[in-house]
Amino acid sequence: MVKVRDANGAEAPLLQGDGKLAPLSDDSHPFWVGPALSVYQNAGGPNTNWSEYETHRNHLGQPVIEGGDRCGKSTNFWEYYEADIERAVSLNSTCFRLSLEWGRIEPQKGCFDAAAVQHYHKIFDCLLRNKLEPVVTLHHFVQPLWFDALGGFTTDAGIPHFVSFATFAVREFGAKVKVWATFNEANVMGFCGWLWGQFPPGRFARFKTAGRHLLTCLRAHGAAYIAIKCLPGGADMRVGIVHNHMAYAAKDPDGFSIRWVQPVIDWLDRVWGTAEVVRYFHTGRFCWRTPPLCGGAVEAADAPPGLDWVGLNYYGRSCIDWRYESTCRPGDVMTDMPLALYPQGLYDGIVAVAELGVPIYITETGIADAKGDRRAVFLDTYVAQIERAVGDGYDVRGLMIWTLIDNFEWARGFHIKFGWYAWSPGDGAKRVARPATRLLASLFAELPGRMAGLRTKAPGALNGKPAAAVEVGLGAGAPVDVGAAQ
Repeated sequence: MVKVRDANGAEAPLLQGDGKLAPLSDDSHPFWVGPALSVYQNAGGPNTNWSEYETHRNHLGQPVIEGGDRCGKSTNFWEYYEADIERAVSLNSTCFRLSLEWGRIEPQKGCFDAAAVQHYHKIFDCLLRNKLEPVVTLHHFVQPLWFDALGGFTTDAGIPHFVSFATFAVREFGAKVKVWATFNEANVMGFCGWLWGQFPPGRFARFKTAGRHLLTCLRAHGAAYIAIKCLPGGADMRVGIVHNHMAYAAKDPDGFSIRWVQPVIDWLDRVWGTAEVVRYFHTGRFCWRTPPLCGGAVEAADAPPGLDWVGLNYYGRSCIDWRYESTCRPGDVMTDMPLALYPQGLYDGIVAVAELGVPIYITETGIADAKGDRRAVFLDTYVAQIERAVGDGYDVRGLMIWTLIDNFEWARGFHIKFGWYAWSPGDGAKRVARPATRLLASLFAELPGRMAGLRTKAPGALNGKPAAAVEVGLGAGAPVDVGAAQ
């Protein structure tokens, strides 16, 4: 039996019974449906890495955010949350994914803002009154400036600070929130922040730092998982992580340009970290290779971290042409992002994360479509792949659509429209349902029943790993000391 140390130094059992993970639920677990959003993207907040980054200009003197946009209060979900939650109810939602903004709750190291904490209580109370299950992300790309000044996740020294925030959140909100994600897309943070220069801190080609950042986030998840499970009531918390799966391909796989395009695709597959994250949770091994003269590899051989569920974020496929631009193949449906709809990739992502043997939630999928002329085909083709996966026996437990309302889309500012309700800066509390939104509401009304029917006909769990009997991968050996992280 694996044991851990609690905050008082006493040994405490992490696992239940004979070392098997207690079931997330039995086979009657309903298929959850609802929106997903980031509170920062919908309400902003001062003194964070993002609020500071939005003031920067690049080496050409241009704003780092498209059009010079600043998030500001964005859609002001912070004040209009009740009306926005009512909109989620009108979509026939049963869950609501949102983020806890670390910078709002702990604006200075060790100093927690009572007003922000109380406001989050009001938001959670509103969700529960409306029979919406909160699915809460602890870190959705945004962190306080004081944490950035200490090195953030580029060093293991940042882990205890994140664990402290995570345990504070669970102690404070655990009576209302049972399903937690530690990180949203740790692989995307490393890629966009340290290789591609589109996220804070806006660096390019820092290969070793990108790898170290990703590894530290994964280790922080593991430490937070242990610490949460040690809390009173921690066994009732379901702690997962949200992972982004990206599909890359050559636009012309049979053309002459494949000679120089395919190596770039192979590189993108590797540094996006799609497979690396799954491997780490499966084996505890991490091997991040860098190009020559770029600092050397980042490697680790840890015990696999604990995991109760995994969230899958998937949007589409990037087809690289001979000029290294992202486009689409003939017949594909292009979105307003440099991605084409590729339904098969959603199924492939489910298969990939199913290797972890825990329940799967589609925590984000959606389409950037300002005109609204591609949303219906998105729904038809992507949901068909989720139904296919459930029918094949994969343990998919829910679909959370990105996103409820048009908002601040990171480096693209307010120019990209993922929302099922249209909104633009200056609209205030006004939100306008798009024509396809009624299709989404009908889908949400029907999908739980359809999935229940598919489950009854599906074969047994694949890979011999039923969700209710998978080993929690923390490894054996000496107890893990988490007291310093509390």
